[in-house]
Amino acid sequence: MEKPLSLTLRYSAGIGGDLALLPRMFTLIQQLRARANQPALLLDLGGTCADSVWHCRATGGRSALIVLDGMGYHAANVEGALDAENRAKLAGQVTMALVDAARSWTYQVPPVTDPSILITLRPQQRAARLQVVLTPVVETRIDASVLRLREVGAGHIGEVALDLRGEPRIVSATVHTMPADTPPNPSIAGAVEFVEAEARLFDRKS
Repeated sequence: MEKPLSLTLRYSAGIGGDLALLPRMFTLIQQLRARANQPALLLDLGGTCADSVWHCRATGGRSALIVLDGMGYHAANVEGALDAENRAKLAGQVTMALVDAARSWTYQVPPVTDPSILITLRPQQRAARLQVVLTPVVETRIDASVLRLREVGAGHIGEVALDLRGEPRIVSATVHTMPADTPPNPSIAGAVEFVEAEARLFDRKS
């Protein structure tokens, strides 16, 4: 299949282990998807867990990432969030890419595979149509095909639309704030309950 001529990214950051936030956040993502009526890459820029949160400690930082995978995320920044053992465990549990300083991910959203689109922490000196850096910055910008995304807080979803015809350019960049009355998605609420139950088992065994 031909390489995409446009691309929409939606992304989160700084969840900090707040699992109760995720079912409502998924409702917002679904609303944005329905409004745009086109597929988008779902990315997380890091900070999904915090050592001060019990289930993050019990699972070695895996808990929130497991729920993000259930929400359909394509890639997440896990640099510094997982040790080697927990990274290996999580890689066997999820389908989303676990991006860190040593590992990037090339665009692969069936039925399209496009190795010229790279999701990374460190832009590489190689021919790439687009490199999306999963380390937040102050403002969304693109320089020489390297896209850097504005930092967002928990409860917000960043959205960037790109035109990939010729040199990539930003068509729009928006941050959506989740309304206080956003209802939780039942399936993701169930996933959170499952992850918390598993974390309690790990916690008792430790």
